[in-house]
Amino acid sequence: MTDGASRKSLFERFLSLFTDVRPGEGMLVLLMAFDVFLLLTSYYLIKPVREALILAEGGAEAKSYLVAAMAVLLFFLVGGYAKLVSRYERTRLITVVTSLFIACLIVFWALSRTDIPYLGYAFFVWVGIFSVMVVAQFWSYANDVYNNEAGKRLFPLVAFGGSFGAFAGAGIARRLLEYFSVFEMLLWAAAVLAACIGLTIIISRRVWGKAALQARQREMTAKHAAKADKDKPEEKESLGFDLLLKHRYLGYIALLTLLLNLVNTTGEYILGKLVENYGAERTELAATEATQAGVTLAFGNRDFGDPASADSQREYERSVIGSFYANFFLWANLLGMFLQLFIVGRLIKYGGVRAGLLWLPIIALGTYAIIFFLPALRFARLGKTFENASDYSVNKTTMQMLFLPTSRDIKYKAKQVIDSFFHRIGDVFSAAIVFLGTSVFVFGARGFAVFNLVVIGVWLLVVLQIVREHKAIEAGKRPEITGAEETTPAVAG
Repeated sequence: MTDGASRKSLFERFLSLFTDVRPGEGMLVLLMAFDVFLLLTSYYLIKPVREALILAEGGAEAKSYLVAAMAVLLFFLVGGYAKLVSRYERTRLITVVTSLFIACLIVFWALSRTDIPYLGYAFFVWVGIFSVMVVAQFWSYANDVYNNEAGKRLFPLVAFGGSFGAFAGAGIARRLLEYFSVFEMLLWAAAVLAACIGLTIIISRRVWGKAALQARQREMTAKHAAKADKDKPEEKESLGFDLLLKHRYLGYIALLTLLLNLVNTTGEYILGKLVENYGAERTELAATEATQAGVTLAFGNRDFGDPASADSQREYERSVIGSFYANFFLWANLLGMFLQLFIVGRLIKYGGVRAGLLWLPIIALGTYAIIFFLPALRFARLGKTFENASDYSVNKTTMQMLFLPTSRDIKYKAKQVIDSFFHRIGDVFSAAIVFLGTSVFVFGARGFAVFNLVVIGVWLLVVLQIVREHKAIEAGKRPEITGAEETTPAVAG
């Protein structure tokens, strides 16, 4: 064929340096990547704020314990989300859910001006819910846009948009913290989320067409109304949890999500405790030096006033911790971006899903071995940088691919349960370990590192089970997983 549709554009030839991009696929990949770029930018604008508030106000232990509140809330929220999935077509669903999160950001900004107590705790819980639900929703949508074959090729490029967004958001946050208070970035994050809604509408109309989207919404609205009008009891609607019990494949993915977040969150506690000590030491030193020099306590371009004031020292400590994490996230995301662009596509192409799933636990083994032998902040930071970068890139991209050959209910309902509720359940288990390790056994950094090394061994066994089930699904041996899908194009030209 020699027509224009059969030839790659210059942009598509450039993208082909990183993965297999075919004619007509470039523009949609760009739009999808930009959508998740904006989403992760908004998240990383507020993530250092979360860390600064919780570590300065409650400490690393409070950070671990509050995830239990997230899990409890998510248990109810994912059920409500499943009802929205049944009521709205994909674009309307994303618009409604994202708009609710935007409203929450505005409310938090308004409350920050009233000096309400424990606002940092509430904000920490909200960010934990926001981060897992909106990201899971985007990847449910991406699994709807692409089929199995196209998703395996193009997800690395789509996910690169998220890696770049995380990198950009962390860099912007690091600069803004020198000029603005911790809550003043929330309105900017809200504006970025609003742009995500507009971009999703553009993508949906490009892929399915405006008329098809409207027809699908009318069909779902009519179906929902018909169910409500019937006198006889209807078959119980799936809320996602039942699908995990029904399908072994989904149960393994849920267990994997739990284990990897148990390891990661316990590792975050180790790092957070070391950073908390670092922040206190830096604040004490800066206050002493400022007092001796007869000057005010300042960080960057921000002046906190009297160095002997507890309020001034608290604000200084928040800035130190926030700056550390902004810089930490920046480098972790920079490395993740490199892995996403140059490693993920090739790893999946030549090693398949198996190689993608094994990458992170192998890196994590090295991370906690380093922390066991060298339990100092600089070494923990180095190990966690590589671990988080691998999680953000290789692991998360591969995990999204596991849902490509599944039904719509699994993509939206079961995936939300796994990516949000089981994600946080892993965090809850980590909180329990932190409690036992600090109150009963007095683990220390080395003890927590040994615990993580044991869990990683179980994690590796679960990966092997998922790989076996995934092969069976792709071979057509699990038709109950794929279901009867709506017809969607692999790529819209």
